[in-house]
Amino acid sequence: MSKRSQQIDAFFRQGQQLHMAGRLAEAEHIYRQVLATMPRHAEALHALGALALQSGQPAMAESLLNQAIAVKPSADYQITLANALLALHRPEEAARTTVEILRVRPQNAEAHQVLGHAFSDAGHPEEALDAYRSAVRLKPGLPDIRNNLGLALRQLGRLAEAEQELRQAPLEPDALVNLSSVQKERGAFVEAEETLRKALQRAPESSVLQYNWSLLMLLLGRTQEARAGWEHRFRAGAIPARAFPQPQWQGEPLGDRTLLVHSEQGFGDVIQFVRFLPSIQGKVVFEAPPRLIRLLSSNANLPPMIPTGATPPPVDAVIPLMSIPARTDIPSVEPPYLFAEPERVALWKDRIGPDGFRIGINWQGFPGRFEDKGRSMKLTAFAPLASVPGVRLISLQKGEGEDQIESAGFPVETLDGLDAGPDAFLDTAAVMENLDLIITSDTSMAHLAGALGLSVWVALRRVPDWRWMLDRADSPWYPTMQLFRQSVDGDWEPVFAAMREALLQ
Repeated sequence: MSKRSQQIDAFFRQGQQLHMAGRLAEAEHIYRQVLATMPRHAEALHALGALALQSGQPAMAESLLNQAIAVKPSADYQITLANALLALHRPEEAARTTVEILRVRPQNAEAHQVLGHAFSDAGHPEEALDAYRSAVRLKPGLPDIRNNLGLALRQLGRLAEAEQELRQAPLEPDALVNLSSVQKERGAFVEAEETLRKALQRAPESSVLQYNWSLLMLLLGRTQEARAGWEHRFRAGAIPARAFPQPQWQGEPLGDRTLLVHSEQGFGDVIQFVRFLPSIQGKVVFEAPPRLIRLLSSNANLPPMIPTGATPPPVDAVIPLMSIPARTDIPSVEPPYLFAEPERVALWKDRIGPDGFRIGINWQGFPGRFEDKGRSMKLTAFAPLASVPGVRLISLQKGEGEDQIESAGFPVETLDGLDAGPDAFLDTAAVMENLDLIITSDTSMAHLAGALGLSVWVALRRVPDWRWMLDRADSPWYPTMQLFRQSVDGDWEPVFAAMREALLQ
């Protein structure tokens, strides 16, 4: 090696030391200087790619890592590339990259671990579990591997095994959050609370811990204890944060200022929380999902609306919609606070007709999403209701899940053209007004029926989403709603048996 190459390598090592010390800007400066002198310096290309990935720039990382691999094929470089592909939400490509590594180096524990990540992100928890088990067999002390195993087992619903693995993980915030989540899903709420308390003692500033604490408190009905933690949902990465130049509104009098309220999360969340907007004293603009604006406009007391993504008028302060009850004490309006369009109600009244006891049903959300896991059921779960004399089951399901109607084994009526236009829920709201009852899984349909002030029954998993709390058959959010809960996780049969009995009565 020439003296000049030795000097460049020594300079590169300085960059690595700065990188390991967390001085990323200084490390990047050195790496770029090395590459300016020697553009095909494979280690500098890899290190700069790893730094870009660490800094939240996975696209730049991918480019740099591919350059490094072109100069010097290396399993370590390919593993970093696979992690970049995961950050770019391309798990299939990440899996292919790690499989290539394992063909040559089948004993590479890190490659097995990243392959587990790829399978997990792609929605294949069984394969992820196999990959993680291979990794831990090869290197039991691999960082984060017990946490990975616990998450894979949780995805598979094997909660006792998941807890066992997570108890072997280092006492770090991420692993403790996952442990408390598993305990919560098992119904061990005292243990889940104690785990989070211990975690917060170790890392009191952790937004991930604060947010998960709030979710547990909300589920337990301890709303005041949840307020501060709820505001950490953006910093915790649970909800994408949005940058605004205006200050955040904390509930103080607006005076002559204008407030922008912006929506967040799903349609059901928007429908649930718009109830607070009419009570805000002052000038308010609401940024709403475009497909919901027409439905929301049915309430003349809601503020002027603009679609998400549009340039807002000049405003002086901003607040996320779901932060209003956490930052203020303004009251909410009681249902009904949304209304179906009378012309549509009349149209669907003629189409549906008056015969029978008319029940609108909805059985699933988006089954590929982890947050939907356990909330949805198969249409066949509704079979006990179909046997009640005089009952008509009318499908409100759209998209995924509709294919189950043909093979249900009992009559389910369908409504052609339901919400075929650009706006969401207009026809569904009108149909609901012509029904005697709505029965649904935990989806936006439950919120829509509740906001319309209609009779609605909701089938809930044993440990449901925080907003339904525990051990109650009613909802403080919607007075016309009745909750039917699982007693055993995943067992819908007693839930629908109870509904059948209630219908018969």
